[in-house]
Amino acid sequence: MEAAAKRARAGGGSAPDRLSALSDELLRHVLCFLPSRQAVQTTVLSKRWVDLWRSVPAINLDSTDFRGADWGKSKDFTTNLLMLHNAQFLDVVRLWFSYMNRVFSYPGPDMDRWVRRVIKHHPLVLDINIGRSFRHEFQIPLVGSAFGRLKTLRLGGVCLDHSFAERLNSGCPVLEDLVLDYCRNEFDAIRSDTLKNLVVRTCSSNVAGVLIIRAPCLASLSLHFPYYYYRNGLLLAAGNSLARASISSVGDVTERGQAILLRSLFNVTSLELYGFSAVAFLDKALGKFPIFDNLRTLSLNRCFLSERDVHKFKALGRFLQKSPNLEKLNLKNFWYFEGIERKEQSNDKPRLKTVRPVVGPIEFPILENLRTLVLDECDLRDSFRILRHFLRSSPNLEKLTVQCCELPEGSVERKGKAKKTHFQSRNLVRFQCLKLKSTEIIYKKGGKVKELVSFLLDISERAPMNSILLTQV
Repeated sequence: MEAAAKRARAGGGSAPDRLSALSDELLRHVLCFLPSRQAVQTTVLSKRWVDLWRSVPAINLDSTDFRGADWGKSKDFTTNLLMLHNAQFLDVVRLWFSYMNRVFSYPGPDMDRWVRRVIKHHPLVLDINIGRSFRHEFQIPLVGSAFGRLKTLRLGGVCLDHSFAERLNSGCPVLEDLVLDYCRNEFDAIRSDTLKNLVVRTCSSNVAGVLIIRAPCLASLSLHFPYYYYRNGLLLAAGNSLARASISSVGDVTERGQAILLRSLFNVTSLELYGFSAVAFLDKALGKFPIFDNLRTLSLNRCFLSERDVHKFKALGRFLQKSPNLEKLNLKNFWYFEGIERKEQSNDKPRLKTVRPVVGPIEFPILENLRTLVLDECDLRDSFRILRHFLRSSPNLEKLTVQCCELPEGSVERKGKAKKTHFQSRNLVRFQCLKLKSTEIIYKKGGKVKELVSFLLDISERAPMNSILLTQV
């Protein structure tokens, strides 16, 4: 074989065609990973490949593959491909029509015909995405019981009518993964006895103020509430299998709705929250919440940013009290509020102001199991206040990361008084992190990290294993 290859390179013969030696079944599997347009183009290789693409158990059509071609050519290709395809069952169907614009009329009848055609092949995975130009104008057609094999359904930019929820429960008996992205939902509930992973991202709804999810087998949940929709949040019945949840609550979702949602997530092991209000964490109902015994990883991003969230430290303390087994905590954009404060004189420029939190009567809890702490883009200008609380409350902390935070600039004279530095108040830190091994300071070019480095070096006397790494980004 090596001799044949050498002869081919030397021009003395041709190398053996190893690809053609593979079975048709294996070749069809390889073609599954190609865009359908490229799969059809393999017909030029040899007679062996002429009809192979017809029985490939995958359809992968993306309008971006037809850049530069007019709509008529891409439409004819798609129609011929689907009409000539003869696989009995399809494993994957991907129809992405994102590269369409208003220059063309809405191709609704063609799209409806194409989707009906592929659905009849009983796909395992169905992925349909409509571009921004015609978003919410296409509706999934009803096609008997063709979803009996469907395990993964991804829909982007489509309109889902009131019957979608019923079809989801009764017509998809083995569905495990559902992704709804930028869809218009004309239903108020998602019910499935088999669903394991659910993503609802930036969907709109004019028929429901609250989204109801009943999925006893749900293991992973990702929700992004857009402005003005689902103002009352979510009613979740997920059973004990829910392990991971990522919730973005922005816009007009009420604090009460946020609190109700938090209560339903008590069983998760990993939780990401974005845009939650301190009022939600301080809701009276939170005192009756069950303990988040399983929670190991918590990420809070842009929570407590409202100007009225001055009790954010109290809210954080109360939630951490409910998470006794927490091992990793990531705080991003904590305390730092960029608001515009205008002066009375019109010729003065507006200035940014920072709203400082009010420490409530609830003590910051001792976090016995916390091993990793990340402070990302947090406000540490008040002598590292939040960092101090963690250092004296986390006896088993091993890794600390301070990333792109707002830092104090050192001692500065203001109206005859010197600004307090950590050296003048270090007795306030009852340092407990004796097991701290690694501290990384990630800062932007030009960032003033001297005060923070001095602070960490000063307290490292009681953590001899701690190494400090500076990384500029």
